[in-house]
Amino acid sequence: MSSSLGDDIKRWRGASVEAYQTQLSCLERMRHEIMLLRTTVSSQETTINSLTSEIDRLRLSKGVCEREFREYRAQVRAMLSRLKSGKEDLESAESEIMSLSLVGHKDGLVNGHDVENVVIRIGEEEFIDLEDEIRAAICAVPSYKSIRITSIEKQNAEKSAVLRNVYKARCNALRDPNMTMKLYYCGGKGGTLHRVLKEGFQPKDMVVGDFGVGMYFTQNPVRAMQYSEPGLLLQCEVGIGMAESVLKMDQTRNRPPVGFDSILTGERDVDHIGIYSHQRHNELQYLVFDSKQAIPVYLIYFTV
Repeated sequence: MSSSLGDDIKRWRGASVEAYQTQLSCLERMRHEIMLLRTTVSSQETTINSLTSEIDRLRLSKGVCEREFREYRAQVRAMLSRLKSGKEDLESAESEIMSLSLVGHKDGLVNGHDVENVVIRIGEEEFIDLEDEIRAAICAVPSYKSIRITSIEKQNAEKSAVLRNVYKARCNALRDPNMTMKLYYCGGKGGTLHRVLKEGFQPKDMVVGDFGVGMYFTQNPVRAMQYSEPGLLLQCEVGIGMAESVLKMDQTRNRPPVGFDSILTGERDVDHIGIYSHQRHNELQYLVFDSKQAIPVYLIYFTV
């Protein structure tokens, strides 16, 4: 009799634990949906704010362009004056004009940027939208309110098209192909971000983290800064597909659970990481296990 009762208790306990785990998974999924809704609302607010401030920003950008143009014109006039006076020959003048347009050109770089990439300048619509998005995301962190976006790079159209075709093919194989998100890459401390923007993610970009071996991404740019190369931030498009909420840490995990394409993790320990580790943020992260499941979009240069 007591043995039968003990078996019943064990079965009841097992069923209760399973039910609790199911409820916990449902709660995490609901939390995930709420986060997505908040992101949508925040994006709408960001759009409204960017529209109201666009005129002032464009006016500032116009002033910067006009100043640079005046400086360039003054230098050209000075060269023309030297030519007329015979103090400079035509060959040296041509060389100097070329140097004005190629300042900082060295080893495939122009002003620190890869010549194969497209540099988005201050005042351009893409620049303004991304800057507003980042500022809106970090406004609750006092020490980051002074952040200044200095430049933004993206791939040239030809290279971007090649990588996007591979990425789209991988997304089409996901259980939910339409579930993609713009997220910030939690990695790149080894100086790999320029290579990733140029060539895309590769299997060697997988890292061992608290929740498994893969690539980690977050919606919070400040959180991503803690893992990234100082002064750089990489925004990506990530194929999330069906994401399973996972609370248990497992550094040996190298694939998503059966029936899922990625996992939504809890907070990782970042006390020892980066120059921004004095700030902690309880932010969930997405973990994907296939390098083709993400594509770099913008490489952001910033100062704090």
